[in-house]
Order: sequence, then C-alpha cells, then structure tokens
Amino acid sequence: MPKAYLRAWSPDGKRVRVLDTVNGLDRLLGLRDTCVRENFYRVTDPQHGPHNQAEAMLSVIDDETARLLRLLRAWEPGDDVEFDDFMSLAVVLAFQRNRTPQRKRLLEAQDAWMRIRGGQEVPELTSTEFVKKVFRSAYRAADEHSTRQLELWDDPQARLITSDQPVLMSFGSISRTPSTLTSRYLWWPLSPSRMLVLSQGLCGRKVVHRTLGRRDVDRLRAAVIKNAEAAVIALPNDTDLPAGRRLARRPQLSLACEPVDPQARKCRIELGCGYGTQTLDRVCQPLCAMVGGRRTAK
Repeated sequence: MPKAYLRAWSPDGKRVRVLDTVNGLDRLLGLRDTCVRENFYRVTDPQHGPHNQAEAMLSVIDDETARLLRLLRAWEPGDDVEFDDFMSLAVVLAFQRNRTPQRKRLLEAQDAWMRIRGGQEVPELTSTEFVKKVFRSAYRAADEHSTRQLELWDDPQARLITSDQPVLMSFGSISRTPSTLTSRYLWWPLSPSRMLVLSQGLCGRKVVHRTLGRRDVDRLRAAVIKNAEAAVIALPNDTDLPAGRRLARRPQLSLACEPVDPQARKCRIELGCGYGTQTLDRVCQPLCAMVGGRRTAK
C-alpha cells in the first residue's frame, strides 16, 4: 500500500494504527512497516534471473496515486475534475484493487481449479505470472471503472477506516458475488473523512457530493472489516474496532462442478467465496465433470 495513501490515518506522518486481524493486536506501526511484503513483485527473467523491476514500474503508479489523492482529498463542491484525471483514476483504482495478497490467493485458487477440473498441467501461480495478471487485469478493469459516475462521500466526524484490501465492491445479495460489472458501488476510502465512490447511477454531473450519516458509516466500516486480509487501519482515537479478537479468515474461493446436460456439454458450477454462493449452468470447456465426476477446489 502506498505510504501517501496510509498517511491520511497517521497522527504524526510516521506511524499508523493497525489492527492485526490474525491475532487481534492493536498498535501503532511505522508507515514503512505497514502493508508491506518483501519481494512481493519479484519476477524471474529466463536470461537475467530474479529482479524487482516491476516495483520500479509500480512506483510510477504510486506517484500518480499520490497526486490524485492530493487532488481528491482537497476537492470542494464546485471544483472541477479534468477528464484526464478521471481516466487516470480508473487505472489507479484498478491497481489498488488487484495488487494485494488476497487477490493473489484468489488467483491461486482459480489456477488450482483449472488443474483439478480438466486434469490439465496448469503450473502453480508464481510471482512472475501474478505480476503479469495484475497489469493485464488492471487495464481491463480500468475500462469498466471509467464508465461509472464519480462520487465523493464525506463523514464530518472522520469515522472512516481502511484495510490492506482498500477497494471494496458493494453487493446486493448474498447469493451473488460482487464484480466490477454488477456492483452498484466501488468504494475506496481516501481518508477518515472522505471516500471515493464509483457508482452505476450516472447523473450528468462530473462529481456527485454526499454527506454520510451514521447508518452509512456503520455499513462501510463493516464492509472494510469483512474484506480486510490482515490489517485494519484507523485513527488512534477510534474506539469502535474489534481489538483483541482474532477475526474470521478472509474471503476464500471454492468451486465445484458436475454435469447437468452431457449432450450439450453443460456443467453446473457452484462458486463460493466469503460473500456467499452462486450457481451457474454453463458450457464448460473442457467439460470438467466428464473426467472423474464431481470436482472441487478450494
């Protein structure tokens, strides 16, 4: 997570309050030690071996993120937002959503499913392949983000929190997993008092400004805690965190498949994650259940 992002929750610009979801510890950590994983983007070149050039590329994204954060945190009703800034925001938001350990774990589960369902020799997801997928998926997601309405939601009492999975997708039903195409909102807390929102509710204005009530704040805080991978970040004076408790394992991916119409080569796929379950009947290539019956991956 970029330090320019976390600094909004820091009381002194050097440390930030972190609730560890694994052991329940609640403490101040240095910005350099928060939401950091050594060699997370290290890739391996066949000729030159492992290197961290991807981090240098992502530092450019981080610089642009810092610029946009300054712009959006200082925005006042009546201020303008340039088209180039909005398109840049779509890309930055996509990277913030995809470059996380949770996202990597979900991709690993998908690859494991591909190996199991068709007996294919699909290699395990390496850091090199993960970085490739982050860049490819980020620009695809940016296309979807740029079709949405830009909104800024403010909490005058500065009760907003964030986590190491900072971009959230709203969901209207526990039986349908959220996606960038179907979710009504994409939420990204910018500071304790402001949240950036990409909404499906187009209204013909560049920016929609809204002030949050207590019920909205509670809903957003619950979503942040539910989606956090290992860390929840809040202001030091926040007294409403589940400190001292080990929180539930973050959203996992599980898939199961069985044939429903062999002639049409159609399978019933049950998709489950931390948000709920969803059942899809679709053509499956290769027809996974035709080789060994029902197959699952977690």
